[in-house]
This record gives sequence, C-alpha cells and structure tokens, in this order.
Amino acid sequence: MKLSEAELKIILDSRGEETLQAELRAENFSASASVPSGKSRGAHETFVLEPKQAVSRFKDLRNKILDKEFDTQKEFDDFLISLDGTPGKSNLGGNLILALSLAWARLKAKNEGLELFQYINKLLITHYSLLNTNFPRPIFNVIEGGVHARDNLEFQEFQIIPEVSSFSMALNLGKEFYDKLQELLKRKFGKQNIELGDESGFSVSLPKDEDVLEILINLIASDNYPLRIGLDAAASQFYKKEEGFYIINDKKYSPEELKNYYLSLIENFNILSIEDPFYEEDFDSFMKLRQDIEQKRSSTLIITDDLTTTNPERLKRAVDKKAGNAILIKPNQIGTLTETLQVVKLAYENNWQAVASHRSGETTDDFIADLAVGIGAWGIKSGAPATPYRLSKYERLLTIEKELAGK
Repeated sequence: MKLSEAELKIILDSRGEETLQAELRAENFSASASVPSGKSRGAHETFVLEPKQAVSRFKDLRNKILDKEFDTQKEFDDFLISLDGTPGKSNLGGNLILALSLAWARLKAKNEGLELFQYINKLLITHYSLLNTNFPRPIFNVIEGGVHARDNLEFQEFQIIPEVSSFSMALNLGKEFYDKLQELLKRKFGKQNIELGDESGFSVSLPKDEDVLEILINLIASDNYPLRIGLDAAASQFYKKEEGFYIINDKKYSPEELKNYYLSLIENFNILSIEDPFYEEDFDSFMKLRQDIEQKRSSTLIITDDLTTTNPERLKRAVDKKAGNAILIKPNQIGTLTETLQVVKLAYENNWQAVASHRSGETTDDFIADLAVGIGAWGIKSGAPATPYRLSKYERLLTIEKELAGK
C-alpha cells in the first residue's frame, strides 16, 4: 500500500493540553488517529515529543513515508522505528510514531475490507494462534484519587467491574451505578464538594481510602448489583524511595505491611483486581502478593502497569519473577501497534491476561475499543461511563457487540 498523502496536526485532549492527530490517505481511502497522554507515567514509557516539535520534525518524515510502499503493518512500523534510530524513540517521539502507526492500521483495515478489530485480530493470530475469545468487560473508574484528582486519597482509581453476560448490560449497569453514586455523594458531602477527576470519576475528600471502599461496597449491596470492585493503587505515587516505605493516609507501611494491607482489602471488599500495588521497580513485592493470593485460591488479578509499561523486556522480567498475572496494554507506552501486539503475544504465551487501557489525557479516538476486542482482552479501562472522551470507547464496543451478534 502506497500513501498518497500524510498530514499531522495538533489537537487538544480532555485536559485541554496539546496532542497529535495524524491523517493518511491511499487511493480512495483515508484514515486518522490521535494519541492520548498520561499524567501518571511509568519511568520506562517511550519518549513523548513536544507536539510543536513533532509537527516540525514530521515535515522531513512525511516525504520519506510517501516515497515508500509498505505491504504490512510491521514494515510500516519498523520503518518509522528505523528512522527514529534511538532505543526510546527520543528522536521522533513515541507519540508521533504512534499516531502514524494507528492511522496506518485503520487505513490498511479499510484497504482489506476489514473492521479495525478484525484487522488487529488477524495481525495477532499471525503470531499467536491460541487467541483469547473474550469480549472485554468494562472497568469503570468511578472515584478518583492520586494525581488524577484534587482530593486527599492515595489510591488513583476506585473501580467497579460488572459481572454480566453482555457488554450492553455491563454499560447500562455502569451508568446506573454511576448516577446513583453521584446522588449518594451529593447527599453525603454536598454538591459543591464533588468534582470530576481526569477520567470523569468523582473526586471527594475522605479521611481514609477505605472509606471509599465502604461507600462502594454498601451501594453494591443495597441493590444487589452484580459488581466487583477494582483498584488502581498507582503505588509509585505514594512510595518514599529514599526511606523505603509507603504512606497511605499519613500511615507508614513497609512493603510487607502494605502487602498484608492489600490482602485484607481483597478479603473485606471482594476485590477483583488490583493494579500497581507496589513501586514500579519492586518486582519482589509484586511476586509475594501474587504468591499469597494464589495460596488463598483467590481469583484476584494483579495487574502490572508502571512495572511493565507495555514493554516486552519489562514483561519478560515480570513473567520470570511471577510478579503478576495480568498486564495493562497502553499503545502509547511503547509507540507502535506492532510492538503492542508483541507484548500481548508474550502475555498470552505465559497465561497472563491483558487489559486494554486509555490514558488520563484522552481524545475521542476509539482505537483501544477495537484493540480490546481484537486481542480478546480480559477488560478495558476507559474511565467513568460519562463525558465524550470516555464514552466514545464504550459506545464503539456497543457497536462491535451488535455487529458480532448479527453474524
């Protein structure tokens, strides 16, 4: 496939910050893609180039990609990586490369007469024949803390995860719970004391993080909702590296004490998943938590994000250490669709689950919805079931579910 045109422009994300959107054309087809940005970023994520610099560097890059014909996604992505020429994509930036990679994927899917999720599925099956067949479950971030909100909560996300048979049921359930939670919080704290965090979850100040879990578990029980609770601790944010301990609500925890604290939360609040429970270099504490969870025969997922950053080398180390059993998949952590799928393949080969994820600074691009379906992800994170930046992904999943049901 030979491109006839390539454009790059700056748009604003959900936080009003600049990000990139690429548009590619070939024959009678055109496709675009925009890239999100994260506020809570792992140390091992690929380099993000300032958008104005990216637009400037694209001027030279444009002619190079227009002069060459590409047959496969890997050829296109590898060419961009070779032009960058650095280990961390610090020349062209992972954000510029990813915008082009995702736009090319959309264009190639159209060229082949495939839906984007079918195209992604085909790419993964090329490498890995035992593809998961899950339809991803939504992981709704309903109350926010950490760097995503202006409250005193340490944990970054307090999530609800529906356990129902269809995505449409799960989304309706999530919206109903979100609305009831909003009314409850208004009565409890007053409307003026409730804000929205970066991912459209509610932000409220409470004495302890456990108070949020109490609110969620009680609301779940009040209507007998088929929901479980998930947590994104984002523990690197409250880890004191120099002293070697964690601080949660003014209380110090050693790694061992924090592990035991998590085990008590898992048991007391029926927690289905916990993401980034420890500092992003502490593979051993992740491993110990997984061991204790397995000994209790719990189904709780330990999801790695800052620990693994959608990076094959980091994931290999985590697999060897048995430092989790699920990985968060964020394409903008690694920079191309090809590399993203290589990480998914590695996860599945080692019996790990995959969870596709948005970022806190989002666009309305719904690529990760197709990605989640295409890789058979266990779940998808796209924030709360509110605001266009989050709902665009969930609504795309509704469309895909209907298409698959009709076949």
